[in-house]
Amino acid sequence: MESERASLTVVGRAGTTSTEVLIVGETPKRYRIRALTRTRLGGRDRWLEAGEEALVPRAAVRQLVVPEEVRRGE
Repeated sequence: MESERASLTVVGRAGTTSTEVLIVGETPKRYRIRALTRTRLGGRDRWLEAGEEALVPRAAVRQLVVPEEVRRGE
């Protein structure tokens, strides 16, 4: 699977946060993501540093639509 840009949304007590990540793999129920910046995950005080990978539920990830012109570099 080629890496795709996506948005990871985490719902917490203080509201929701969305962070841009890369999808680098998948299982039937989860995506394997790679953090582009320091990223908060669900749970108590759970963080990913830039470059680290983790499995997250598919419902928490929204794939970003990139126009074809941008993909080709025009």
